[in-house]
Amino acid sequence: MDDQSAGSAELPDPGCGELDPRDPRGKDHATELSPDRLAVPIPPNASHPVYRQGVDMKSCFRATWPCLAATTLVMASLAAVAQPAGTLRFGSNQGMDDWETLTKPNSIYTSLIYEGLAEVTPDGLGIAPKLATGWKESPRKLEITLREGVTFHDGTPFDAAAVVKNLERIRDTPGQWRGVFSAVDKFTAVSPTRVDITLRMPAPNLLPNLARRGAYMVSPKALADGSYKLTPVGTGPWKYEAKDTVKGLRTVVSFYDKYYAPKSVGPARVEVTHINDPDSLYNALRTGQLDIVWTNPSIARRAEREGLKSTWFPSVMWHLQMMDTVKTFNSPKLRQAVCHAINAQEYMDAALGGHGKIHTQRLRDGMHGFNPAVKGYPHDLPKAKRLMAEVGNPKLEFTLATFDNQRTIAELFKSQMAQIGIDVKLDFMTFGQFFSTFRSGKYPAAILTDSQDTGAYDYYLYHYAASGSGNPLKTVFPGVEAAVKEALEATEVATQTAGWQKMAKVIDDEALDCGFFDYAAFWAFNPKRVSNIVSTVGDVAVFRYADARIAP
Repeated sequence: MDDQSAGSAELPDPGCGELDPRDPRGKDHATELSPDRLAVPIPPNASHPVYRQGVDMKSCFRATWPCLAATTLVMASLAAVAQPAGTLRFGSNQGMDDWETLTKPNSIYTSLIYEGLAEVTPDGLGIAPKLATGWKESPRKLEITLREGVTFHDGTPFDAAAVVKNLERIRDTPGQWRGVFSAVDKFTAVSPTRVDITLRMPAPNLLPNLARRGAYMVSPKALADGSYKLTPVGTGPWKYEAKDTVKGLRTVVSFYDKYYAPKSVGPARVEVTHINDPDSLYNALRTGQLDIVWTNPSIARRAEREGLKSTWFPSVMWHLQMMDTVKTFNSPKLRQAVCHAINAQEYMDAALGGHGKIHTQRLRDGMHGFNPAVKGYPHDLPKAKRLMAEVGNPKLEFTLATFDNQRTIAELFKSQMAQIGIDVKLDFMTFGQFFSTFRSGKYPAAILTDSQDTGAYDYYLYHYAASGSGNPLKTVFPGVEAAVKEALEATEVATQTAGWQKMAKVIDDEALDCGFFDYAAFWAFNPKRVSNIVSTVGDVAVFRYADARIAP
């Protein structure tokens, strides 16, 4: 990451994902994520003793509707089929170079083959079981119970030893996922079906990240001989078909007949074709060569006019990342002026077909740490001009790092800043060039998403920690640090919640981040060939292949 025609779900609080400290079962009770305990909202602290990850359905009915919503989404996505059937032909503008799971910017290809211990629910707010069936939490340990009877595509058993090998690989491989395990002391295979993760300190981001693409489980045998980079071997519904795959053009997978949940899988075969140009992708759909394609708003409208169907979802949240708050954006009032001058609705109207929602803060409503008291910076040009006058109308100019496909939004931002006397130069580049340089310290700002939707702690680690990749100047933010310290040291739910919400309030008060809006992603498809297209909020460029249903 799901409603294909709406923004992110409006969930008032984490609901039954929290453990009441008065619970007579105590802080260390086990939670089994069996079919009657399908999913709960992403927790405030996945390693904290006062939270639990599974939830008995009876508790749901006593609580607020977020738990019910998350469960309904999972139930809908698990609609049973008699047997996988048909071929799903998907067209994407992104290609595949190799199968290294730790370097991919999305899961277009890897999610065909691999699975993790858990997965994110379609609304982007909950965690559901996958290769793990449950877990038990205590102050410095996460005990994970594994699904039995699972094998990798090469016949290797999926067990605790395989999980430990995978987790150690992630921890020991330099890259974006390594930091997820910075709080881990050790991984232990206690039995074939149990893995313990011992922690040196609280790790609120651990479990949410175990449900992301960076924690996919790869066959230990393939890891040992290095073949996994060219020939992927996972536990997923489909296995790789090298003989049918055409490198650089088409990747083909077919149903793995020993998959543990065959009734949850729609297509028996999936073909992903790489075509870079959106017009060519659409032509392949229109002429019957493909069943569903990635597309843009204008082509999505054309598809509807021509008898096809389209759908969209909020794939990521974009915002203005002010990475230099020392020299460029050097005062709260100046930053407030910039924030009030931004009109994100113009971005969505011009570039995204008017789809999406403006947000007041980086954490989505329904995520732990979301602060309902934060109102953000709605577009208010007169107020922005007054704030600029209060700081002396400085002659500010800076360069915005941007890329070709962002041109419309970048040029609108430039014109909006000009209205308050700020001169913005646009440095256009390919997305690859942009992604490798925008956080180098050369550019004071960029418009993009930052961390994944894994909660307040990851947001802090990315953007406000001195070592964060989104903080290239290593700026220290005392107010943010104090709030994070309060949250991490909390032993009660209310105290920890207050800490994360205080962090959101400090960021808002000092205008350290703003301009939040949904970046909508679009699919066009042939309804006579395929149905039940389910996407996950926050999971860019891919939909849930197993949920798709192919017409007979």
